[in-house]
Amino acid sequence: MKKVIMIIMICLYFIPISYCQNDKADKNIEKAVQFIQQGNENKAINLLKETTIKYPSYAPTYIFLGEIFYNKNDYTQSIEYYKKGVELAPDFELDAYYKLAVMHKAKQDYTQSRKNFQYYIANQHSKRYSSRVEQCKKELKNLDFITSAMQNPVPFHPYSLGENINDASDQYLPTLTIDEQLYITQRENNKEDFYYCKKESEKDGIPVWGIKQKMPYPLNSDENEGAASISPDGKYLYFAKCNAKDGFGSCDIYRTKREGNAWSEPENLGENVNSSAWDSQPSIASDGRTLFFASNRDGGFGQSDIWYSYLKDDGTWTKAKNAGNTINTAGMEISPFIHPSNSVLYFASDSLIGMGGMDIYYSKIIDGKFQTPINIGYPINTDKNENCLVVSPNSEYAVYAKLNNENNMDLYAFNLYEAARPTSIICMKGIVKYDDNKTNNEALFEIRNLKTNRLIASTTSDRINNDYMLTLPIGEDYALSVTCDGYLLYSENFSLKQTNKQTKYLQKDILMKSIKEGKSIILHNIFFETASFELKQESFAELNSLKNLLLHNPNINIEIAGFTDNVGKDDYNLKLSQNRANSVKKWLVENGIEDNRMIAKGYGKTNPIADNNTEEGRQQNRRTEFKIIKAK
Repeated sequence: MKKVIMIIMICLYFIPISYCQNDKADKNIEKAVQFIQQGNENKAINLLKETTIKYPSYAPTYIFLGEIFYNKNDYTQSIEYYKKGVELAPDFELDAYYKLAVMHKAKQDYTQSRKNFQYYIANQHSKRYSSRVEQCKKELKNLDFITSAMQNPVPFHPYSLGENINDASDQYLPTLTIDEQLYITQRENNKEDFYYCKKESEKDGIPVWGIKQKMPYPLNSDENEGAASISPDGKYLYFAKCNAKDGFGSCDIYRTKREGNAWSEPENLGENVNSSAWDSQPSIASDGRTLFFASNRDGGFGQSDIWYSYLKDDGTWTKAKNAGNTINTAGMEISPFIHPSNSVLYFASDSLIGMGGMDIYYSKIIDGKFQTPINIGYPINTDKNENCLVVSPNSEYAVYAKLNNENNMDLYAFNLYEAARPTSIICMKGIVKYDDNKTNNEALFEIRNLKTNRLIASTTSDRINNDYMLTLPIGEDYALSVTCDGYLLYSENFSLKQTNKQTKYLQKDILMKSIKEGKSIILHNIFFETASFELKQESFAELNSLKNLLLHNPNINIEIAGFTDNVGKDDYNLKLSQNRANSVKKWLVENGIEDNRMIAKGYGKTNPIADNNTEEGRQQNRRTEFKIIKAK
């Protein structure tokens, strides 16, 4: 109540000369101040109420009562007394209008709230309160948004995930795997732990999950663990652990790896990601490398911001960077979720224009840049706190946390309306086979957008099961590259432009050829300009993979072979194929591979692998091959 006392004393000694003072009423106010200082708030309130009866026209008494009830969050009585005070003395305490506006907004009386904000702006001329004036202007924008949003509600039919998941404890921060299994954080007796819920069936396009099960060690321990994010390949789980022995701050982000059915001992991501402050709520992107998270560390824009870090090829993380002021504000931004399509970032904020409290927003990502955040709309957002939203891999439904009638956090699901949906994705999965039947291999998968050469997804196959899984947005063309120590490069390109949105899985098994003399592969992602031997930019990712293969295997010599289709004269095709093979060799020499380890040879239209009578066949015949001619 120190703030109340200060305001009361200021008002007592700075009552405008034009305002008629009342010595007896002022003495009662001074006594009320003393009661408050002694911790007898009720005595102060009773004395002030008696004073309003004896001196019903004395505005300061009402203003002080309004302030006391405002700080007690008793908005009904605070509004009553503040309103009476400003009616008696409109210019006695300008701050009363601001607080009346705040309280009317909280009680959803938006008309009165607007009037009081406008009055404060029009009459507050002191530079000392310029920030408060700006806050009022922002609140008017909020009121405009609220009015419009309530007049234009978005489709929203939420339902509780039910007693299999929700109970008397708090459930929040959900995460969905690609196959729609659900992980949640549960708080009970001030202890946070992970629970797992298996998809059992489906209703109206939304899964029905079975009874939640507590995850075993090491995912749960004696410490607090929460806020899980599973990588799209299902191999890594990122989470927050608080007050850990090896932590850098109050909460740090950790990672554990799944091999077979077992999870490894969690590792702290290190000081490039974590800080001496609070770092939590991770969300890993589909490339398996970009990690978003919330932090209240120094150097941000507000109380907590969204940050990100990138996993480098050497296994270390880049120094965390702020996501920027397109996303972050002077307030709080929390619970980021990057959809597996990498097309939309969802998060919660209490300072962007919205309904009030924490609202959920989404920012579309175009050419790697965040677009202006969009409020997900009413009635998904209300004047309460909404956050922890995740969107299903197929983009059709969302799961989020909100307070129930008993004031506990429960999980709810709803079909997400079209405009707020991200790009649909498909899950590509399969088995990696090896022609020498060796086991315990780990193959690296990288998939790039064929047009932009941007890395879209990466993963490694499981050493035990030899399986892999990753996600790709539909509607694009892709280049696949698979590498593994002791084996030749595997490459392929394919299109998902005509893929149906309802298609969930793409099965693609991979055969890796061991490095032996005579073995050859087609370099599917080497491209040239039409009727030219100039390498296209899309070729460089595959050329780098080929370069690394040669650097890691200095004992092999190779032939680079060029082939064409049967269109055109034979001598032209032979020369073109030779020049294309030369271009590949030249690039490799310029990038560190010894000239004497490579032979470039053009074969023209000979040795076709497909029917030259079709365009698809001719396209396959226009190729570059890689053959081991010597393995020491």
